[in-house]
Formats: sequence, structure tokens, C-alpha cells
Amino acid sequence: MDESLVRYLEVLQRPLALVEAERVLWVNGALTDLLATAREDLIGRDLPIAGGLKLDRLRRSSTEAALRHATGYLLDVVITTTLVSAETWMLEFAMADYEDHKSADYFRKLQALADNLPIGILISESGLRLGYVNTSLAAIFGTIPTDLLGMNWLEVFAEEDRGFLRGLALTALTGVPVRTTAKITAQRSGERTLDISLVPVTSRDMSVSFIGTVQDVTEQVANEARLTFEVDHDALTGLANRRRLEGDITDRLGKLAAATLGSSMIGFCDIDNFKLIIDTLGHLAGDRVLIEVANRLSSSGFAAYRFAGDEFVVLIDDDDRSVEELEELLSKTIFDAIAVGTALLNVHASVGVAMIEAGDTASEVIRKADRAMYDRKQMRAC
Repeated sequence: MDESLVRYLEVLQRPLALVEAERVLWVNGALTDLLATAREDLIGRDLPIAGGLKLDRLRRSSTEAALRHATGYLLDVVITTTLVSAETWMLEFAMADYEDHKSADYFRKLQALADNLPIGILISESGLRLGYVNTSLAAIFGTIPTDLLGMNWLEVFAEEDRGFLRGLALTALTGVPVRTTAKITAQRSGERTLDISLVPVTSRDMSVSFIGTVQDVTEQVANEARLTFEVDHDALTGLANRRRLEGDITDRLGKLAAATLGSSMIGFCDIDNFKLIIDTLGHLAGDRVLIEVANRLSSSGFAAYRFAGDEFVVLIDDDDRSVEELEELLSKTIFDAIAVGTALLNVHASVGVAMIEAGDTASEVIRKADRAMYDRKQMRAC
């Protein structure tokens, strides 16, 4: 320990200590007077700080803490830390200037704000135990605030989700903010999707609790799912559309290249004489035919897509049947009478099946299937 530094610090009137590896090397008289503790009772020991001295957790140059007086009373102090050598820290202590009546008034204002926020607020008091919840949180959970205090808040969630949420809360208590979504089944509103965020808070005694927000995002999630569905699906038939098809082909090409998919084929189906159906029976009849063909392909067990107009596509994975067998199967799947008003239409389709091969692009895969379908159509016309 630098003796010249010690002589300099001795003449200062501020409570000071030098620590190394969180053990006290030296204290001045101002600090022993503050704690009413003899110097020999401090040297070589941990400082009497509630929660212990954690220098690696002191991110700032000063922090609030609670010093334990010889009487056992906790003194609220501000500790200013300075690194004076590679291993040695100087700590300066100043009494925190708290005015109880102002603090209480400030707390009441914050509580009034939290009580009236439209999002759920929860605050832990010790570990996972909640000491405060607002009325919005109780409304989201379909209960009253007092039923959520302590450990009861975890009981609101399904049993299979409680371990996961308990783990997230414990993570927050280590000082790491967490966020997740979870589902609950409320008594009045049914299944709800919640956005849950927990932020750690370190107290003056270095203990960690958390404050959390809970928002009901059920409608938002439903709207996002609907928008996603509309982007990737055909409005008339409900089948996935060309955009989704190209993405799914690209996914299969990646799996084929990585050898995580054994084989994949694409079937291209074109309804024969569809324009004649429109011209003779009208567009409503045409829509009826398209919807029924879509339903039949969906029930085939293959992933089905409406490509464009009267053209449909299926993707066939890890199937041992030959191209010819699959073309025949798809033709039979589509072929059958369809009732349109009082008329029965026998619907036929030209079907071509092609292999999807690693090294292709999505556009090349579609062109191969389209060409195979066109070849079959030409063969039937001969």
C-alpha cells in the first residue's frame, strides 16, 4: 500500500477506505467515527455494506448503498469509487440526502400513475414474490389485485408454462432484462396473448428485484396473423399463393443441398377448357370450380398452391412413386363431377410432375413443371 497516499488521505475529513479484493486495507478516522467501529475491527474484513460490496457490479463511479452502523442501524450513503492502482480501490462515503416526507409523496404520485396506466404493472418485493400490482394487470388476468400478490401471479398461467416464466423471472433477478409472450385463459375473456417484460432494479442494499409490464396483445397478434395469411394465400380458395410457393421451393432446395430431405417433386395442374366454363356459365361458376379443385388438392395430402388463374401446384416430398404414377393420382384427384347450380360439370386437368433438384432455382423448378404439364396436354391432344 502506498504510504504517501495514506498520509495524504489521513488529513482529509471525508469518510474514506482503501479496499483490495473487496477487503479493507485501510480506513480513516472519519469512517470509523461514522460507523462507531474501531479501525482494527474493519481492517482485513469486508465493509459492513448491506448485501455486500460488489465492485464488479458498480457500473458507475458512484452508487447508493446502506452501511451498517455498530448499533445495527442502516445508514443510507452514496459511495464514490476510484481505482487508485491495478488492484486497489478508494471508496468515499457521503450521507444520502433523503427527506422522508418528499420520498413518500413521490412514491404516492408514482403509485397513482401506475394504478391508472392502461397496461399491467407488477413489482417484486423479494425474489419472485410480488409486492404490488395495478388494477390494469388484475383486469387482464380477470381477477382482483390482492389475488396476484406473493407467488400467486404464477398460478394464473397454465401449469406447463409456469416453469418457463419462473425461469425468466429468475433471470431478471440476476440483472438481465427479459421479454416474452405467453397465453392465459381468463375467466371472462377466454384465451389471451400477453407481452411480458421484466426489468431488474438494484436497491441501495444491492438486492435485486424486478418491475414488469404486461400488455394484452391478443388483437395485435390476430391482426398480424391475418395480414400474414392474406399476403401468402389466395383470397378465393384459401390456398397458399405463388409467393408462398416460391419460398417453399427455396426452402426445399436448401434441404436437398444439405441432404436433410431425400427427394421432392412438383406437380403442375391446369384445368382443361376452363375458359369455356366461364364463357358458358359465368364467373361465379368458374369460382365454384376453382374452389372445389382447391379443396380436392388440399385433401390429397400434398402441399397445395393456387399458382394463377386456373393453374394449381402441389409439392410432393419423399414419395417413392414414379412421376407417371403421381400424375395419374393428381388427375384422378381433380377429375369428378362438380355441381354448379343445376348443372354437373366433369372437370379434367392436365398434370405434369417434375423432380426438384439441388442446384435449381425456384423459377427453374416452376418452369420444369409447367413444361411437363404442357407436354402432357399436347400428348392428350394428339
